Amino acid sequence: MKKLLESLTRAACATRSVVLLVVPLTAVLQACGNTASTGATPSPPAGPDYWSPQVLVAEDRTYSPTIRTVQLYKQGFELAPPVIELNSAEAVVLRFDDLQPNIENLSYTLVHCNADWQVSDLLPGQYIEGAYSDFIPAGNNSFNTLQPFIHYELVVPNAIMRPTRSGNYLLKVYRGSDEEDLVLTRRLLVFEQKARIDARVQASRQVDMRDVAQQVDLTVTTNGISVQDPFGDVHVAILQNMRWDDLRSGLKPRFVRGTELVYDFPQQGLFMGGNEHRNFDLKNLRYATQRVARITPGAGEGVYEAWLLPEERRTIRMYNNQQDINGKFIVRNDLVDGDPLGADYAEVHFTLPLNEQLLDEVYVYGQLSDFQCRKEFRMTWLPEEKRYTATLLLKQGFYDFSFVTLPRGATAPDIGAVEGSHYQTENDYLVLVYFSDRQQRCDRLVGVRFLNSRKG
Repeated sequence: MKKLLESLTRAACATRSVVLLVVPLTAVLQACGNTASTGATPSPPAGPDYWSPQVLVAEDRTYSPTIRTVQLYKQGFELAPPVIELNSAEAVVLRFDDLQPNIENLSYTLVHCNADWQVSDLLPGQYIEGAYSDFIPAGNNSFNTLQPFIHYELVVPNAIMRPTRSGNYLLKVYRGSDEEDLVLTRRLLVFEQKARIDARVQASRQVDMRDVAQQVDLTVTTNGISVQDPFGDVHVAILQNMRWDDLRSGLKPRFVRGTELVYDFPQQGLFMGGNEHRNFDLKNLRYATQRVARITPGAGEGVYEAWLLPEERRTIRMYNNQQDINGKFIVRNDLVDGDPLGADYAEVHFTLPLNEQLLDEVYVYGQLSDFQCRKEFRMTWLPEEKRYTATLLLKQGFYDFSFVTLPRGATAPDIGAVEGSHYQTENDYLVLVYFSDRQQRCDRLVGVRFLNSRKG
């Protein structure tokens, strides 16, 4: 242990800048003990390690373990993505719960980012009109719930703070006035429609992918902006179902005809179709719905427990045209008219029977996990029962979800290993066009186009 601390001190002193290394003592002692007992270096856990240390990451992330059910959506519709037009009446709503008993003074600010989601060089005064930071309205206590929580809600832009430039934004929430004491971050898109996007979802040109993949083909017309270098100044990105972990970027036009950029079946636009999401309904805890086996009261004063029906693997099945909400969820308690303060929490038990354990780890995946393979959503393999299980504390509502695997070294999960993949699957796509404005020294979001694999 002494040698370990000495080596860390020498490493820190060797750098020209001061580096603060935060390592929990218990974790160091445990790691040292494991290494000494087995003689091998312990492998890191799969998935991002939430809660420590608090280093700002430009993505949808929760930094506090008591924060649950984070939603950011366009005002007016809970399932609408957080995409608003610059200098318009549109706004986004941020909602989240804190399971701790005390109301905190929470603040928020906007952070401008480049097209690649790196924090830009702009100062707050160059992209924010009004106050650069402000307090979130005081939270409200839940009512008639077995799991007490404090509910916070914020609308942006507002009379206090408004973005003045288009582009990628990070809505950052932190405690008090300490911007390093992070609570959560969420991605927000502010656009100005200066470019026209003609896009469609078609079958793949690759014969071996025609039955399982979908291809986004697009043409961008830049009449509204002056582009000197279409290959270096225009950046195109594509999202499937708002999954930021599988963001496709780096597209280059194959042809340039005046102000028209033709991308013509770009390789980055090839997506696995996946499958329609599984779902369950917990809007009412008094009775079990179609995919819920049973609902039981918790022990003592604990929350209710919901046991979902075992879900079979779907890799060899034909495509089943069932409706879904593309991995999202809606918070709702039918008995209190949809008020989020009256929606309780429940322990939800997931079961995936398999004949044998998979090589890669299995996760419950969807908006409920921020579309990330977070370690608290990792499923446990029970060899005696030949099944994967997971138990999650979720708020009442209607949920879409999938079972995915995370290959070693991969940043995005394999959505077809358990669910299968079909070209007929209904998916939402979002095409984003950025322009590197040298005068404003930032990447402006000059065009957005929403697509659906069926409706166009």
